Amino acid sequence: MFQKKELFTIPNLMGYFRILLVPAYIYLYINAHSVTDTYKALAVLILSGVTDFFDGIAARKLHQVTELGKALDPVADKLTLGAVIFCLIRRINGFQYLFLVFIVKELYMLLGNLTAMKLNGKKLDGAAFIGKAATMITYWSMGFFLLFPGMPRAIQIFLMILCGGMITATGLYYLPVFFRLAKKI
Repeated sequence: MFQKKELFTIPNLMGYFRILLVPAYIYLYINAHSVTDTYKALAVLILSGVTDFFDGIAARKLHQVTELGKALDPVADKLTLGAVIFCLIRRINGFQYLFLVFIVKELYMLLGNLTAMKLNGKKLDGAAFIGKAATMITYWSMGFFLLFPGMPRAIQIFLMILCGGMITATGLYYLPVFFRLAKKI
């Protein structure tokens, strides 16, 4: 499992910080009454993204790649994206469907990983390129929703479909992997 010395590495501290930014984002967004207030929530999201970028660099440069960090980083990503998508339900019609796609895919991936851990004693290897691309596209799209709260409905729909499609494609990518695992049961 995780070693005690892994708890307080610089990259893992950044991961904890990213998780702590989630409730800060939610608070700022829910209490936003102006575009300026929304930009404050966006600033928290950008800070989370910058921290995400640098924790990976720090882990490699400082030789602090840990099993805890490998688990912590995607958890911080999912909590952040989930919070942003969930908050946008309040202001943009249709986001409930994107949130549903996100939740179904994440539960599916969680069950797949738990199965892999039970059968193989380890989680699936790191994220595939499509998963990283889906996360990046979703982060950027959510940033656009925050930066341009009055964007035309057609662009909103396009971005929601793009994110939903990428999230779905990521889940489908892992389908053969999970089928192979199921055959072992």
